[in-house]
Parts: sequence; C-alpha cells; structure tokens
Amino acid sequence: GDPATPPSRSASLALAASLGYMSLNPFTRQREKREEKLEAKLEELKAAQAAPPLSAPMADPAPASAWTPGREVDYEAEDMNKYLPASAQVEQAAPTWQSRPTNYYEPPSRAWQCVSKLQSGFMIGGALGGAFGFLYGTFAAIKYKHVLYLPIAVLQAGGAFGFFLACGTVIRCEEPPLALHPPAA
Repeated sequence: GDPATPPSRSASLALAASLGYMSLNPFTRQREKREEKLEAKLEELKAAQAAPPLSAPMADPAPASAWTPGREVDYEAEDMNKYLPASAQVEQAAPTWQSRPTNYYEPPSRAWQCVSKLQSGFMIGGALGGAFGFLYGTFAAIKYKHVLYLPIAVLQAGGAFGFFLACGTVIRCEEPPLALHPPAA
C-alpha cells in the first residue's frame, strides 16, 4: 500500500502476532474478535452506501390531512366528546351527601385539641431547633472538617427543641372553665 496511510487495526494485530507479541490479558482476544466483526460490518455498510440507490417512486411522506405548521385548527367546531370514555358521555346526577344537617358548631373534643397543640408545638420547636442546629452544625463541620456534623446537629437540636416545646404546650391543655352563672345583661 501507500506509505502515507496508516495500516488498519487488523493488519497491525497480525503484524504484532507474527512478531511474537501476545497479550497476557485474557479479554484481549475477545475484544480483538469483536473489533474485527465491527470492521467487517463497517466495510459492508460502506459498500452498501457506495451502491447506487434503487429508483423506486417515493411515497408521500405526510397525508394532506396531517397537521402542518401553517394550518389553523378550529377547536370549538370540533366535537371533543369523541375522546371521552363512554361512561363520561352519559348525563350523571350530582353527588348527594348523606350527612345529617346541623345548625350548630360542635368544637373538637379536648383530646383532639391537645393533640393539635402537641403537634403544633413540636413543629415550631423542631423548626427553631433545626435552625439553631444548622448554625452550630455548620460551625462544627467547618471546624472539625467533618460534614456529618451538620445533619446530626440539625436533627438533635430540632428533636430536643421540638420535644420541650411540645411538652410546654401540652401542659397548658386544660378544660375551659364552665360558665356557672350567665353573664349579666
């Protein structure tokens, strides 16, 4: 061949094998076989591309009814019910509620009020403690060069503050005083 073009991979492998070069890697031969198959496929594809194309009539790529960028669609004129399932095309009655009508407000029970206070106390305390934990954890993580101080400090401080604030709000859970005497009018 031409001295200006480099030899192909298979030619260089054949030259290396003839000179006594053998790889100690057991996967090298498998890779070489795969490369030879790929080179053969590549040669077949190049030959197929070089062949003249068949002179077959080209089909219309898009029918006339297909959407084109310049075509406007009138959505109000089109019947969109054809896209709905059959069950949605039937007139249905409005849902009715089966609860008894009441004319007075019934406040939640004392237990639910206490649970609500406990929850809100824990959430506020956890948020406040998490903020302080984030500040301390950032300082500790930078000082001791260990990033795990940050989430540990956030969780510990948030849990501790949340616990104590929840306890503080629950001890104020008490029954409202009963009005023994009606207010003077």
